[in-house]
Amino acid sequence: MKKIIYILLGLALAAVVAIAALVSLIDPNQFKPQLAEQVRKSTGRELVMEGTIGWRFWPSLGLSLEKVALRNPAGFAEPDLVRFEQGEASVGLLSLLSHRLEIGKVTLSGAHLFIQTKADGSSNLRDLLQASAEPKGEAASEPAATTTPAASDEQPWQISLQGIALVDASALVRDDRSGTVSRLDRLDLDLGQLTPGEWVPVTLAAKGAQGDLAFDLKGQAQLKPAREAMKSELKDFNLSGSLSQPAQRLDAFSLKADRLALGEWSSLTLTLQGAQGAADKPTLAGTLEGTLKARLDENRQLLEISDAVLAAKLSGDALPRPQMQLKLAGFARAELDKQSVTLSNLVMGADDVLLSGSGAVRLGAVPKVDFDLKGDKLDLDAWLGQGEGKASTAKEGEKGAAPAEGAQASSQPASAQPSPTQALSAVEPDLSALKRVDLAGRLQLGSLRLKGLDLSAVDLQLALAGGQLSLKQFGAGVAGGQVTASGVLDARQQPARYQISKRVQGVEVRPLLQTLAQTDLLEGKGDLEVEVQGSGLSEQALRSRMQGKASLRLRDGALHGINLAEMIREARATLTGKGADQVKEVRKTDFSALTASFQIANGVARSDDIQLFAPALRVKGQGQTALVPETLDFLFLTSVVESSKGQGGKSVDELKDITIPVRIGGHWQAPNYRLDVKALLSNNKVLEEKARKEAERGLKKLLGDKADDEGIKGAADQLLKGLFK
Repeated sequence: MKKIIYILLGLALAAVVAIAALVSLIDPNQFKPQLAEQVRKSTGRELVMEGTIGWRFWPSLGLSLEKVALRNPAGFAEPDLVRFEQGEASVGLLSLLSHRLEIGKVTLSGAHLFIQTKADGSSNLRDLLQASAEPKGEAASEPAATTTPAASDEQPWQISLQGIALVDASALVRDDRSGTVSRLDRLDLDLGQLTPGEWVPVTLAAKGAQGDLAFDLKGQAQLKPAREAMKSELKDFNLSGSLSQPAQRLDAFSLKADRLALGEWSSLTLTLQGAQGAADKPTLAGTLEGTLKARLDENRQLLEISDAVLAAKLSGDALPRPQMQLKLAGFARAELDKQSVTLSNLVMGADDVLLSGSGAVRLGAVPKVDFDLKGDKLDLDAWLGQGEGKASTAKEGEKGAAPAEGAQASSQPASAQPSPTQALSAVEPDLSALKRVDLAGRLQLGSLRLKGLDLSAVDLQLALAGGQLSLKQFGAGVAGGQVTASGVLDARQQPARYQISKRVQGVEVRPLLQTLAQTDLLEGKGDLEVEVQGSGLSEQALRSRMQGKASLRLRDGALHGINLAEMIREARATLTGKGADQVKEVRKTDFSALTASFQIANGVARSDDIQLFAPALRVKGQGQTALVPETLDFLFLTSVVESSKGQGGKSVDELKDITIPVRIGGHWQAPNYRLDVKALLSNNKVLEEKARKEAERGLKKLLGDKADDEGIKGAADQLLKGLFK
């Protein structure tokens, strides 16, 4: 036992003596000139070592260096290409006997790298890159005799490095050609021993900026290096931090992955929190959380994503509503070489809106997007903030229409006339976005609410190519009927041109008018066909430059605000000189059919074939409406037919075969109606004769015995001739 103790003590004493001899006999600082000279010969640069090179004994034998720098050539913004304040490294001694160079962890504190590219394209790295390529050429030109071959039985050296640590490192990359500056203000890196096929821990903390993008990152992972770098793997990956720019910022983000390796599926978790706009009042702020699985093939050409589930909560003035919740789930397949992405099993949600389907995106100078989406309901009014405004407008329209029930049939007083129409905008919309993307797709919805109009079973198919938008098909249920439409919008020219064909079948007209025009003057069920075209999409251009035609066919309806039977009784009273019986009736005219066709040109819609078939009445009309001032100018000729049943009763039978003219004028939202007495008398010989007889009878009663006087009789004849001229 004592012998063993003595042997151990002897070995320890020998080691102490050897170390003492090493320290006393070998001063590493004496190699500084040789190191500097070797670097100068190899790189042409000056190596400066201001500090001392010292021995380190704990926890292992090694060397430490201080204040070391590799100089830049003259003319660059910083004197040093690379420098560090302190460096440490250790070497295993016993392993040297076995031809193994075991280097412990190399630690550099205060390291700084500076790279500059001048405006003329010269860089402080150019000469080093050129020098690294020269030895190969020189070695190839040397005679073979100068090379000392290694002995065949010499054992090769095995070199290992336990790790690298950078503490408080920094870097600055400056490109004077573009004016960009990238800086790394602080970098802390701890990398364990890199052994192929073995897992090694890695930790990272970095803070800096690239241009106006500032970043602060922290990360950790396990790295398994491979001899081919692209076959290396990561596991337990965790990266977090923040990013910021003047107008937007990512206050916090986190990305976690169980494994990252080419050709293998990875499970990822993502969280984001950021904002856009001023720090005190951002226009957009929100959070994003999600999970997904992803795989990138070994050739790095195919990226697959499955089971993606993302959820976002947003708020701010930039949104269509103060707060929103968004959801996205589905699968994706990206062919990177073809710059195409295929989306499948998509589920997209925004608050109460939910769409599902598939899609595809092909990137390029003009990206192309294909989609096929289905949804249950979509309320665009709620998204565009128009629901409340439309409701209040409709109520105001109903209130405005109510007095018409008891109003007089003659012209409305000035106080009842609508306020002057607000000037229409002549500004054309910016359609340049239509030229930046191509689209082709289909959208199907169970219900759609737009501008107060409720549509059902919506089927929309469209295509956009080269700035031309084609509405291939649109179909929907509306107001008890069906609407179909197609059209083209050509934004390749300025102003844009359009062409629209629309057909509405079996709809209830009154609710449509109440919703779209805030008026309820017409009631009935029927059909409408419209074909229009024109140039310009401004409010002014749409009304003044539209060309086309429209036709209307209604059945079993009514005209509200006008009672033709009552106006006939007024005509009878006018002819007989008797006052009309004041009967309080609903001011509307029922009809069994109403047809009309309109020609639209130069801001005017004109019709010459309006026909209305009502009980005891037949109406023919013509006239026009100006689309810009929204005024009416129509003349309706009403005839009493055989039957005295229905509206008007027997009192109108006396006007059988008499045509009664009614003029409709005023504004769309406040029309007025009046009996055209002059036309009534001038266009009807029977009425004129009856009116003449009534006038003569009235004059006789007024003049009494003087009616037979020749002078007075002549004056009366002249008066009657002037009246009926």
